[in-house]
Amino acid sequence: MRLLTTTVTSLELRRPPERVASPPASDKELSFREIRDIALDAYRTLYRSVGDPHHWTSRILPDDRLDREIHDEATRIFVLLADDIVAGWFELEMRRSLKSARIVHLGIMPAFRGRGLADHLVSKAIVTGFSEGAERLTIETNTLDHPAALPLYRKHGFTPYATRMVQTPAIESVEALAREHHTPSPTSMVAGDAPR
Repeated sequence: MRLLTTTVTSLELRRPPERVASPPASDKELSFREIRDIALDAYRTLYRSVGDPHHWTSRILPDDRLDREIHDEATRIFVLLADDIVAGWFELEMRRSLKSARIVHLGIMPAFRGRGLADHLVSKAIVTGFSEGAERLTIETNTLDHPAALPLYRKHGFTPYATRMVQTPAIESVEALAREHHTPSPTSMVAGDAPR
């Protein structure tokens, strides 16, 4: 298995922002929707479309394990729609008893990059994270992620509180292992198949 070394930065935000980023000018109608009970294949499409180039592997799981992870009562998944086509998404883990929330995953779909949507998406994730009583919101990024991620989070007020070096498996190694264990591949998602 090929391992990659990366530096992980953990960041936190301890109060909601005073200003919410406005959506960018767009010829498409932008909206957010929470997706409850998302189908596993739809989730895999979101996750792999954003994560594969950055070696995201934590959710490349067999159906039963993925189902437990993403359908846990603490997990909430939201999509950014542009004329009913998924343009981006984020996943939150809400820990109400701890008064904390974590942005687990966040990304813009490849066809919608370069349009200024990431700023709007991060802002919406922050507002949503604080909307149910969280007093602390966290997020992590690493040096395999898009290089704009860390500056974007800092722009929104997140401050680093820890860094660590980790080794993570390369995406092709995890895919090979998944094939051996018959973990389904993602299906393509077209406009009519947007998760509901």
